[in-house]
Amino acid sequence: MAKFYFPTYNGVSQFEGKLVTTSIVDRQGNKRIGSEPTKNKVIFLDIIFLRGLQFFIFGLIALISAFKRGESLQFSKQESTKFDKISQKMNIATGYLQLTTTLIVAFILSFIFLFFLPNKLIALISNEWTSEFVYGALLAAMRIAIVYGFFVLLRFFPLIQDLYKFNGACNEAMNNQVNAAPNKKSHHYPLNYLNYLVFTLCIASFVVSLWQISANFWLNSLFKFGLFLACIALTYEILWLVNLCKVKWIRDFIMITSPLVSVRPSLTQEEIIRTLILEHQYFKKESVKLKENEMAMSALMSEIQTKLMAQERYDKSDVEWIIATILNKNREEAKLVRTVSLKEARDILRAADRRAKGEPLSSIFGFVDFYGYKIDINKKVLSPRMETEILVEQTLKCANEFKKPIICDLCTGSGAIAIVLAKKLEAKIYALDISKPALMTAEQNAKKHDAKIDFVQSDLFSSLKKSKKFDIIVSNPPYIPTKEIEKLSIEVKKYDPKLALDGGEDGMDFYLRICKESMQRLNSEGYLLLEVGQGQAAEVKSILKDNGFIDIKVLKDYNGIERVVYGRTSN
Repeated sequence: MAKFYFPTYNGVSQFEGKLVTTSIVDRQGNKRIGSEPTKNKVIFLDIIFLRGLQFFIFGLIALISAFKRGESLQFSKQESTKFDKISQKMNIATGYLQLTTTLIVAFILSFIFLFFLPNKLIALISNEWTSEFVYGALLAAMRIAIVYGFFVLLRFFPLIQDLYKFNGACNEAMNNQVNAAPNKKSHHYPLNYLNYLVFTLCIASFVVSLWQISANFWLNSLFKFGLFLACIALTYEILWLVNLCKVKWIRDFIMITSPLVSVRPSLTQEEIIRTLILEHQYFKKESVKLKENEMAMSALMSEIQTKLMAQERYDKSDVEWIIATILNKNREEAKLVRTVSLKEARDILRAADRRAKGEPLSSIFGFVDFYGYKIDINKKVLSPRMETEILVEQTLKCANEFKKPIICDLCTGSGAIAIVLAKKLEAKIYALDISKPALMTAEQNAKKHDAKIDFVQSDLFSSLKKSKKFDIIVSNPPYIPTKEIEKLSIEVKKYDPKLALDGGEDGMDFYLRICKESMQRLNSEGYLLLEVGQGQAAEVKSILKDNGFIDIKVLKDYNGIERVVYGRTSN
């Protein structure tokens, strides 16, 4: 289904099927969006030449409609302008009145500068020996120069500048580059409607002026009107071919009119077009009418995305988590929320600001969602990562081989792994950690989830009786090489405890100790499962083998990185 984008001085409109969606920024800087069914569904007949005429007529109606809808979304209570007061008396939307006035003035100026003035000037410089062809060529050149100069002058008017910036944002949407890197974006698009209008006007001015016939006024007018319609159809086909063309110099030459009506959009314009795209992405078949104290979810998501992208920290799941947490809903429920109150929007944006500065979500909200359980987090424990769920998943599979396994979670930290195992299995669970503050956090998490776990403060197994053995030992130990810690992202090195990160000079200190000591702590055919850092799997696998483990296997995480190494003892 074809999508059509049209700019206004305060936003953009998208027409798709029977739904039109308009996204604007009001006079107070608030982002507004509204969508509604439209009776003006366009059945786009993809017939050569006819499609150009249809695009011209539909586009003009849609452009005027976009201005009208953009104005209707204004909720500002600021002092009325002269246009506001006149439009209220006439019961016409301000934007609609402004556009109508502009079109009338443009028509009058066009008549003066494109017809009356050029004819008079050419008549003065020509003489009786000037041929009709030369006369027409001079007239065509003058009219094109006037058209081009007129649009150059328009760029200096603030209202028109905003219109052209929103037009540039529309072009980025048509190029599917709204979320692309700045150096890969293009705010020009051949079949952009404003570009099509200007290009058509230039071509028509040249052709109609150049092609002269000796006939009476009415026949000559009818002939030129026919030429104008032919130019409308022809220019569409030219721009359609240019849109398919991959040769840069051809595109640049034909797109000579685009800089007249398209300006690189600012962050505001990009947020507006992104809001509109998100609105269609999430609520494509629905319509919405906002109240003054509400904000559209799509506008909110767009603003969050802009904040995070500016700091190169954008992640779709982060946005969903922030919104769901503030609204006290799960992610699937949050996706169905259409609007939020302004207070909820402010709370969500404050959380997004903290995330943009590098603070992890677990620190912002004080918990992390791990394997379906809310695990409280603080600066004394490592925030469990999503990839650690792979370690848990494999541990659960290994536990199925035992009737009632005895399991030890080494370096338990927040207790996340131990809690999931205790809730999912009929097993005896021990959780060990050298840090007393970490154990206190883990115990609080276990109590909150009613998980039965024996917590022991211990440097690995040192505090346990020598006779204590397990069927399974699982661990996500510190594995970052000491010299690499300062190179980590700010959300890790600033908010995670160094004790939970530092794995020694080469990151292997704990793996060497755990593999050696676990062999004495595992029952026959018992399992040792370890999470490893990127690039460490081969070395850890070798350490397990050197310590007598068999059936050693490696599992990859969601990004294809080798993340879990596990093996078992012999009979």
